[in-house]
Amino acid sequence: MLVAIWIITFCLIIGIGVYAGTKIKSANQWSGGDKTMGALTLGCVFAAWQIGGMAVVGAAQNGYNLGISGSWYSIAGSFYFIALAVFAKIIRERMPGESVPVYLQTRYDIRTTRLYSYAWIIYGFLYIPIQLKTVSSIIQIVLPGLNIMAAMFIGVTIAVIYTSFSGMKGASAVGRVVCIGIYVLLICFVFTTLPRFGGFGGLLKSLPENYDSMGNMPTQRIIAWIVGGCISTAVMQAVLQPLLSAKSPEAARAGSVLGYLIAAPICFFTATCGMLSKASGADLGDGSTAFAYAIKTFSSPIFAGVIFAFATMIIAATMATMMLATGTIITNVYKTEINPKVDDVKVLKLSKTITFIFAYMTLIPAFLIPSKSLTNLFLTLQHVAAAPVSFSILAGLMWKKTTKQAAFWSMLTGMVTGITWMLLKLTDMVEAVYPVFLITYGVGIVVSLMTYQNKKAEKRE
Repeated sequence: MLVAIWIITFCLIIGIGVYAGTKIKSANQWSGGDKTMGALTLGCVFAAWQIGGMAVVGAAQNGYNLGISGSWYSIAGSFYFIALAVFAKIIRERMPGESVPVYLQTRYDIRTTRLYSYAWIIYGFLYIPIQLKTVSSIIQIVLPGLNIMAAMFIGVTIAVIYTSFSGMKGASAVGRVVCIGIYVLLICFVFTTLPRFGGFGGLLKSLPENYDSMGNMPTQRIIAWIVGGCISTAVMQAVLQPLLSAKSPEAARAGSVLGYLIAAPICFFTATCGMLSKASGADLGDGSTAFAYAIKTFSSPIFAGVIFAFATMIIAATMATMMLATGTIITNVYKTEINPKVDDVKVLKLSKTITFIFAYMTLIPAFLIPSKSLTNLFLTLQHVAAAPVSFSILAGLMWKKTTKQAAFWSMLTGMVTGITWMLLKLTDMVEAVYPVFLITYGVGIVVSLMTYQNKKAEKRE
C-alpha cells in the first residue's frame, strides 16, 4: 500500500509540472526570461529550493544527533532571502537577461564569465549528488532492498522528467504544490505523533540531556550559515534566475520575503522527526535515515506513502532548480562561445537536452560523496564554490570602481582559498566561508583600487 500511494502521489505531482511545460513555446519561457512569475509563485519556488534535502533529511539527521538545535539550518540558512528582498530592485534593474554569465560578460569581460560558468558547472556536478543522497534515503525506506545507486537513479529521473521538459514553468508549478503539501503533512505528522511520547515535554525526557537546547549548534556555524547564505546562495544562478523571472521588482521583493517566511520554520518539524527516531531507541548510525524511519514507524502506510512522495518531490524540486540553472549556463556557453547565431528553436531544444544529459551525469560522482554530515558537506561546498563569486556580482552592482581585473582575481583567489581550506580539513575548526570572504573581498577591493585609474584612462582614450 505504501509503495502504491507513493508512486501515485509523485506521478500526479510530476504530471502538474509536465502539464505546465505544454505551454512553453520559446527558450525565454523555459528559462524564465519572459518575466511572468508572481510573488506567491516566486516565494514557493524559493522555499522549495531552500527546503530541499538538507532541510528535510539533513535537519532530521541533526535533530537525531543534536536535538532541536537542528532547526537552525532553516532559520539561519534561509536568511539570505531577506537580503535578496533588500536588493531585489537593484538586481533586476542592473542585471540584464536571466543568467549571471550574461551580466558578468556585460559588466566585465569574457574571462570572468568563463571562470564563473565553468566553476558553476563543476559545482552543479557535485551539488546534485548530495541532494540525491538525501532523496535516496527516503526511496530506500519506501522500497526496501533497493541499493543506493538504483535509489539515486530513481531520484534523478523524478527530477529530470519535468525539469528538462518544463523548465521554469514546471519548477514554479511543482514548487507551489510541494511547499503547501509538505507543511500540511509534517504538521499533521508531528502533532499526531507527539502524544505517543506524552507531548513535546515527554519526548525531551526520552532524549539525551540538552536535546532541548538551541545552543547545541556551534555559534560560528550559525553565523556562517547567515553570512554564507547572503554572499553565496543569494548570488547563485539557481536563485537569481527565479528572481529575474518575477513580473516586477515589487513581486521580486515580496516573493523573497515570502520565501523566508515559508522556509524558515520547516526544520522545527524535520528536526523533531529526527528526535522522534532517537527517542524510539532505534540505532540509525549517523542518523541520515532518521526522517524516513520516523515517518514509516509512526504513520499508517497510506499517510507515509503520501508524505514520502511529497518529501521526494520537494528534494526533486531543489535538484530541478539546480539542473535548470546549470542547463541555462551551459546553453549560454554554447550561445556565446560556440554558435552565437543559433536560433531560438534550437536554443530551446538544446536547453532541454543539456539539462537531461547533465542530470544523469551527476550520478558519476555520487559514489564518492559520504552520507555522514550531509548538511555540513553541502554548505562547505556552497561556501567554496559560490561565495567567491559574490564580490563580482554585489560590488559590480553597487560600486562603480569594481574592475574586470578585480572581478576575476577575487573569484579565483576565493575559490583557491576555499578548496585549500577544505582539503586541509580545517572546516571543523572554522567554516570555510570566513577565510573565503576575507580573501575574496580583500583581493577584490585592493585590485579594484589599483586598476580603477587604468580603467578611467582606457575610457578617455
